[in-house]
Amino acid sequence: MMLSKKAEDFLLKLRIELLFRGKNENEVNTIEEELRDHITIAEENNENIDSLLNTPIKSYADKFSTHLNMTQGLFKYILYFISFMFIMTTIPRMLDNSFQLTIALICYFLFIFLGSFIFIVFFIKKLIMTWGDSKITYIISGISSAAIFGLYILSEYLLRNYPLFIIWSPSQTTNFILGLILLLLTMLTCFILKQKLYAGLILLLCIPNLIGTLFTGGDFTNKNYVIISSIILLIISWSFIIYTIIKYYREKKLDDPSQS
Repeated sequence: MMLSKKAEDFLLKLRIELLFRGKNENEVNTIEEELRDHITIAEENNENIDSLLNTPIKSYADKFSTHLNMTQGLFKYILYFISFMFIMTTIPRMLDNSFQLTIALICYFLFIFLGSFIFIVFFIKKLIMTWGDSKITYIISGISSAAIFGLYILSEYLLRNYPLFIIWSPSQTTNFILGLILLLLTMLTCFILKQKLYAGLILLLCIPNLIGTLFTGGDFTNKNYVIISSIILLIISWSFIIYTIIKYYREKKLDDPSQS
C-alpha cells in the first residue's frame, strides 16, 4: 500500500533532519523503515495519525537524536564532492597548459565555488523541510541550480580574462607533469577510499586533454588540440551512453524472465 503524501513528506523530512545532524545512515534507515511499517498499518486500518504527522520535525528528531551514533557519512560525501570538483577544475587546466595560480582563482574557490555549494546544499534542505517532495521544491531547486551554473560560467570567463594578479605561472612542462602526478595520486586515493566512481569520472574527463596534449604538444589554442580532444570526449560520452543503455536493458531482462 502506498503511503499518503503527508506521510511520505514526514518521513523524508525526518530523514533529512537526522542526516544533517550527522547521524548514522544505517540507523536512520532502520528508524525510517520501522516508522513506515507503523504508518502503513495505521493508514490501512484508517487510524488517525495526525498527531504524529503534525509533530514538528525537529522535536520528533530530538527523540532519536540522543540514541543514534554520530557519523560523518553525509559530510564525508560532501567533502568528497568538494574535493572532486576542486581537482576537476585544476587537473584539466594543468594538462592543457592553461593553469595559473591567480588571486581570481583563489577567490573563485573560496567564495564562488565553495560558498555557492554550501548555500545550495542548505537551501535545498530548507526547501524540503518547508514544502517536502513537491513541484515547488523541484522548480525552485532547478532555478537555483541553473543560476549557480550560470555563475560558474561567468566566473570561468572572468578567471581567464581578469586574473587580477598572477601568483604563479608554471611552464608547459611543469603544468603537464604536475597535472599527471595529481591525476595518478587522485585516482590512487579514490581506489583506497573505495570511490571507484570518482576515479572513473576523473580519468574520463582528463583523457581528452591528455591525448590532445600528447598529439599537439600541449598548445590548447591549437586547432588540432581542440579537434582531437573534442573527438575523444565525444567517443567517451557516446560509449558511456551506449554502455548505460545496454546495462539497463540487460538488468530489465533479468528482472523480467517473461521477456527472455
